[in-house]
Amino acid sequence: MADMKLISVLVAVVIVGSIAGAALMINSGADDGGDPPEAEYPSSVTITQNDGRKVTVATPVERICVVNPNAAELMQVLNVTDRVVGVSESIAKDTEFGYIYDDVPTIGTYSTPNGEKMLDLGCKVVIGQCTSMAIKDTTVLEDMGITVVLLDCYGIGQLTDDLRQLATLFGYDAQAKAEEYIKIYNETMAAVGQASAALGSSVTAYMELSNGKAYTSKSEMSSLIELAGGYNIVIDLVKNPTSSTGQISNEAIIAYDGGKGPEYVFVREGRIVDDAAAEQKYQSLASREGWSDMEAVKNDNVYIITQAGMLSGPRIYIGLVYLFEVFHPGVLDMSSAELLEEYNHAFGYDIDPMLGYRHVSA
Repeated sequence: MADMKLISVLVAVVIVGSIAGAALMINSGADDGGDPPEAEYPSSVTITQNDGRKVTVATPVERICVVNPNAAELMQVLNVTDRVVGVSESIAKDTEFGYIYDDVPTIGTYSTPNGEKMLDLGCKVVIGQCTSMAIKDTTVLEDMGITVVLLDCYGIGQLTDDLRQLATLFGYDAQAKAEEYIKIYNETMAAVGQASAALGSSVTAYMELSNGKAYTSKSEMSSLIELAGGYNIVIDLVKNPTSSTGQISNEAIIAYDGGKGPEYVFVREGRIVDDAAAEQKYQSLASREGWSDMEAVKNDNVYIITQAGMLSGPRIYIGLVYLFEVFHPGVLDMSSAELLEEYNHAFGYDIDPMLGYRHVSA
């Protein structure tokens, strides 16, 4: 089972690192402590990308293209969507926050954005991801005079650092909005970490994607389960994973814990718009061979995650609380629904409050 002491240490590291990172904010040097006028903002900033490479960007950026969906969501958090002049096709089609960019032209896919379209839009800076969903050939864009900035903008220990760097591209107001978000993030992570550490035990859980592959110990999802006071059974089923996901045999799942199986099952389905569609997904799971005798199914603890975005990217802290309140209801003094409402209000979003679906037997 997961070591609860490790959970509190992990959260402490995240928070201390984020607080220390605040010192990286561009400082005006003003004696009165107030924000300087925008005209005094530095003419350039240097970003350290997630691969360790550095890139210098002329600032403040007034026209930018975005092909990283996490960064696209954070643009609204920073209140700079008016500077976004082009987005990838997947961002435009995103069913959770894509409506923000309804009037913004598309510039191709996340992996092959069209440099000529960017230049036609007066854009010379593009934000992409560094690891997954990366731009295939950045040199093509760089040779056209377009500055490519690669920040993943996700990950428990990385998100806030990336957000701070992203905010430096736009000015002091954006940096202030970043700190507003980070305060909420840190307070939530600390509350969940303390609550998890106090539990002294964890529940068993299994989480898979819509394609049937399960999250291994190398995945962010496994870390979230642990931070929420759970234990990912795939840790025992796949000892040395080479990938964040993998195919687990049905026999191994139902045989876990002497044939009890996991206590909780989650499917990260993506966006499901109504209970009927979610129930259909549940029925397809419950009808798998041997699942009717599984603890999770017998106790109505199968959950269909209907917002993929709440378990990664800017809303990851909301997803963490969702998992915790599923595992340990009534322990926290906050709820995922309240946090999403706060997120929508603070940062100008209108994201659907339906986070997940739970089948309840008659």
